[in-house]
Amino acid sequence: MARIIGDYTGTTWEDFLVLPGMPPEDSDLTPEDVDLSSEICGVKLKLPFMTAAMRSVTGKDLALAAGKLGMMAVAPRGLTVDREVDIVKYVKDNAVEVGDIESEYDPTTVRDDDTLNTALQRARKTGHSNIPVVTRKSDFVGMFHYKPSRHDNMEPGTPITDIMKKYNGNGNMPVCRSGMGDEEIKRYMDENDLRMVPVIDEVGRLDRLVFKQRDDAYKVGAAVDTHPGWEKRAEKLIEAGADIIFIDTSDAHKKFAGDLLEKYKKLFSKGPPICGGNVVTPDGFQYLVDHGADAVKLGMGPGSICSTNDVLGVGAPPFWSLVEVANRRDEYARGGHYVPLIADGGIEGTSDIIVALSKGDFIMGGRLYVCFLESEAERMDRHGKIYPKGMLSEDEIMAMKIFGEGSREARQTTGNMRRYAAPNSKEGISTIQGVSGWVPYQGRFKPGVERQAMAVKEGIYHSGAVDLPTYREKAVLIRTSEKAKGTSSPHGIDLIGD
Repeated sequence: MARIIGDYTGTTWEDFLVLPGMPPEDSDLTPEDVDLSSEICGVKLKLPFMTAAMRSVTGKDLALAAGKLGMMAVAPRGLTVDREVDIVKYVKDNAVEVGDIESEYDPTTVRDDDTLNTALQRARKTGHSNIPVVTRKSDFVGMFHYKPSRHDNMEPGTPITDIMKKYNGNGNMPVCRSGMGDEEIKRYMDENDLRMVPVIDEVGRLDRLVFKQRDDAYKVGAAVDTHPGWEKRAEKLIEAGADIIFIDTSDAHKKFAGDLLEKYKKLFSKGPPICGGNVVTPDGFQYLVDHGADAVKLGMGPGSICSTNDVLGVGAPPFWSLVEVANRRDEYARGGHYVPLIADGGIEGTSDIIVALSKGDFIMGGRLYVCFLESEAERMDRHGKIYPKGMLSEDEIMAMKIFGEGSREARQTTGNMRRYAAPNSKEGISTIQGVSGWVPYQGRFKPGVERQAMAVKEGIYHSGAVDLPTYREKAVLIRTSEKAKGTSSPHGIDLIGD
């Protein structure tokens, strides 16, 4: 298991760095080849990332975007039952089964007189790694296949025609013709083991791109609270196709959480797995597992919009909590049952993700994902004017608003007055345990998450591992001093770029 150098008492993610290590000597893998696929209670995901069950973060668009990338969004239980169910249905209704094909009729393209710089800008904005190259008349002349490890280090002014894969019309590149039906295209892709194929018309102009789904249907989680009526919500979410049910309470080391778990297992014995949380101690973990939790979510207070630690003086530093609970999890696993852990809260960037995954199985983020176009956040333009989602073009967005589920703003809307209260409390408690704020806009979800994933892959590669199980076995983390933290990021200069 991952080894820690130094005292981890009272620590958070940024208190540690991962030491570099040697990959297997017989391996010629690159960072791009690092495997981030993970499994939680039989649900397979391509990325170990989850979006938080927060109303300013996760809605239909973000949940679908997450599903397409092979990660999991968690629908907020602060919504009405019908609205939460709609999120789950939206993901499942738009899911594409393995082997099915999808057509993109207005694909992102670059012109044959463009440079690499233009192609990189479009790849980073859209998240597309396969970009057709066309002439002014839309004649298809080749494909640009974006590979960060190669193209990010090339001269930006390089003509795109020097680095694209050229199409000469004589069979040097697989293409389909406009007259072919979907079944014929699918058969052609199967026979040639193609993930993507351009479709061109009778005079050689690009008609569309066709993609084949290689992965399982999109996954989505959904949250329930611990108050009366949770059973009906859970039933409807399960009927809609939720892959995992999450208990959404700030402190689950309480009898009401244990009672819910036991009742869930009786009512929905053939239903999806249930994740208990949140807890921050080994005893809290053990309590949830003993009452039937299939996975456990950790965190109380470290989230960017959470003020529980400040207001109540209760909680735990996130890395200390994860290490302590992971030790108990590993002891428990010796009995033959492994319980996945989700690190929820305080994850600010990719270095935090890499540290958290040394002991945890997944990370969950709110601020980490509210910054993207697809989130449910209100938007601010450069003049400080605020707009609801969908009312401001993406080129005009400067910042996105996030509010905590324990904030005053959350409590002024239907659904979350009781999140921080015991089930027998009619009005909920009066103490505000969250805030609202703005974060810089970061563009679209797909390219943003792919950048995160690439950075995590590189970090794990430098640790000497090529997948997450190996990383958790080999990782060596070292505690850094306050002075050392100052040298861990650019310092001593006036920054002029990123």
